[in-house]
Amino acid sequence: MLTAISYPVLIYAGLTLVRPRTLAIILAVLLLAHGVATWRQRGLAQVSRLVLLPVVVVLLLAALFNQGQFFLLVPVLINLVLLTAFGRTLLWGPPMVETFARLRGRELPDEEVVYCRVVTALWCLFFALNGGVTLWLALGATLAWWTFYTGVVSYALLGILFAAELVYRYWRFRPYDGSLTDPLFRGIFPPREQG
Repeated sequence: MLTAISYPVLIYAGLTLVRPRTLAIILAVLLLAHGVATWRQRGLAQVSRLVLLPVVVVLLLAALFNQGQFFLLVPVLINLVLLTAFGRTLLWGPPMVETFARLRGRELPDEEVVYCRVVTALWCLFFALNGGVTLWLALGATLAWWTFYTGVVSYALLGILFAAELVYRYWRFRPYDGSLTDPLFRGIFPPREQG
């Protein structure tokens, strides 16, 4: 997880210190080591082929052509995978956000089900825009700007969207069901009187 979050900084450091082909080999070895550890712990079926396959393709292309720009496409591919995963649930349901909300073990009123569909669409828009900006930076900006956006701005925007949606959900629906955030939000948004 930490490696995935620090990917932009690792790529920046790697591309400023070694040739792209060397970096591809180093990352391939790390990926292989991670794959073996994952296989031992959870079995090969748990490894997400949706993310693993594009990364392997990027590593092969970077090594073959000795071009560092291929590494910059990984966040684009991750946004594309997330857009596909969330978008698919809008078509064939239930929406991804509804699925997450139901994991808490409570029944959702119809109004909240509709809300979950809208929020899932909002996340799709975020992944599309974020992926588009990341692609634009990968193709035309400096490595420093790409690193700053993908390593700082993108995560900040993701955190702001997540936090804003969480606060709004608690204000609107008061979904107190024993989650870790309930004590904080009970003080801010007391449960509504039933009646």
